[in-house]
Amino acid sequence: MKLKLNKWQLPLTLVFFISGILLVSVLRSLAASDQTPWRQKNANLVAMIQTQEKVIARLEEDIEQKRASLDSYQRVLSRGKEELQNLQNILQELKIWSGLVEVEGPGIVISLDDNRKGAEVAQAKNPGQFQAGDFLIHDKHILYIVNELRVGGAEAIAVNDQRIVTSSDIRCVGPMILVNTTRLAPPYIIKAIGDPDRLARVLGMLESEYNILKMAGFPVNLEKHSKIVIPPYKGSYQFTFAQPKEE
Repeated sequence: MKLKLNKWQLPLTLVFFISGILLVSVLRSLAASDQTPWRQKNANLVAMIQTQEKVIARLEEDIEQKRASLDSYQRVLSRGKEELQNLQNILQELKIWSGLVEVEGPGIVISLDDNRKGAEVAQAKNPGQFQAGDFLIHDKHILYIVNELRVGGAEAIAVNDQRIVTSSDIRCVGPMILVNTTRLAPPYIIKAIGDPDRLARVLGMLESEYNILKMAGFPVNLEKHSKIVIPPYKGSYQFTFAQPKEE
């Protein structure tokens, strides 16, 4: 049977055929092109990631530099703290040696008093030759004992809680004794921090001032202590002529 075509079918078939060829060509062209939407989207994403990677790299480098700077500052600060601590330790030692701080430690306590009983006996026995001063504790007695304590290694000394320092003055003012511009009356209590046995041994020597007073009948006493407290020097250091030597 012979197929009979209408007049309009042939042109329409040609139109569809040509349109199909054009459509395939366009699709192939787009597939081969880099300008497809998904390719462009991927390219943009890659560019963004690369940009972010560069930013992160710069930030990491900046953080590393700041971390190194922080380490350097911490080392400088640590050295500064160490130097400050050393200076504070030196200052504290100087204060101790200058007698400007209260100190404690083992040592001895000595008490000295006027020989009143001896004076009464001497006056009653021979009033014409009686000398009251022979039965009093004088400045020289205290001064000799302080020097003997220093020889014995005393690291801190006080007389009636008056700290003895290099500038301390010990002298008689009438019936009293002046120490650090403070008048003291008997009994005189001398405290010394150091080796108790060594200090007692020095004062127990035959020629020591303490032993001379004891042999003369003065009421003196010496006690060893495991802990005594000596107050700080409360006066001031004044230098009128002495000045630090220029380098």
